Amino acid sequence: LSRYYFCFKMYCKVTKGYIVKAIIEKKINDVNSLVNDLQKATSVLAFEYHGVDAKAITAMRRALHKANAKMYVAKNNIFNRALKQANFSQFNELAGPNALIVAQGDEIVPFKQIHELMKAFKQVVFKQAAIGSTMIEASQLAELASIPSKEGLFSMLLSCLQGSIRNLAYGLKAVSEHKQ
Repeated sequence: LSRYYFCFKMYCKVTKGYIVKAIIEKKINDVNSLVNDLQKATSVLAFEYHGVDAKAITAMRRALHKANAKMYVAKNNIFNRALKQANFSQFNELAGPNALIVAQGDEIVPFKQIHELMKAFKQVVFKQAAIGSTMIEASQLAELASIPSKEGLFSMLLSCLQGSIRNLAYGLKAVSEHKQ
């Protein structure tokens, strides 16, 4: 019996060693994957998601995915290491139940999504964010959320230009008709 116990005990030690190595390798891969996404990011946002139901998180993830952004939920140690490796040194150490949104398309989309989530769930806390290398304060969140998307801004610009060109065309037509 003692021989079997010894073999079982040795098996557990060997298995435990492999499991620990596998967990460490997975964490390293998670950090490296997040660093790659952070280096391509146009904006990064950290928030505390405590108290938000799964349905709201899923809806927000879908909206972010459509806008070429991702929401990550991981241990703070992984977030902090990835932020340091990706040269986001302006971010403070994260603590608590945090999520990170990394946008690679429209910079404003994460701010709109968090602003809507904060309206629906009072427990959601905006921690910190950056657009490029510029840090965003909590007081600027509502202002950023009210900015239209890039497509909306482009359509506004084109409508302004189209109106000016149309007026010029009407003016030229009126001058040519007046001369005849």
